[in-house]
Amino acid sequence: MGNDGNEFKIITQVFLYKFTNDKFAYEVKNIDQEIAQAAKWDQVLKNKTQDEYELILLQLPANTAQLKPDHLISTLFEKQNDPNFAKLFDDTLRDIAIQNSDIFSVKTEGDTKIPLFDRVSEFITDTSKRDPFCKAIINQLVKFSAEHIFTQKYDFFAT
Repeated sequence: MGNDGNEFKIITQVFLYKFTNDKFAYEVKNIDQEIAQAAKWDQVLKNKTQDEYELILLQLPANTAQLKPDHLISTLFEKQNDPNFAKLFDDTLRDIAIQNSDIFSVKTEGDTKIPLFDRVSEFITDTSKRDPFCKAIINQLVKFSAEHIFTQKYDFFAT
């Protein structure tokens, strides 16, 4: 990225996306033992009926973002070779922000909501590099889980 002015925004929002996904995974596994015991928890979650899925969402703690199966990192990883992947990546982040705007948005003094996520790929000036950039991000995020931090009294806002 070369110390571009938007580098901080990209890093922060990618971290927040990973944090949100892993927090969601941690909480879902605490709610549903079938999911917790599955080798591929996300596949078990995706196979739930709409009613079962909504019941899980209702049981999530208030400080956990509500994600759709299409929002999961594993889903984006599976779709990384789709045409216009950068747009899909951005649309996913924006959809998470919209779906969770009542809980996870900040308001300006004039009562304008600042969304949780921007369209990250648009910070990459060369449009031909947006898909590869977003693929590189998703390939790094899928490699590890940070769920273990939620067993501690982790404070996202601690300095």
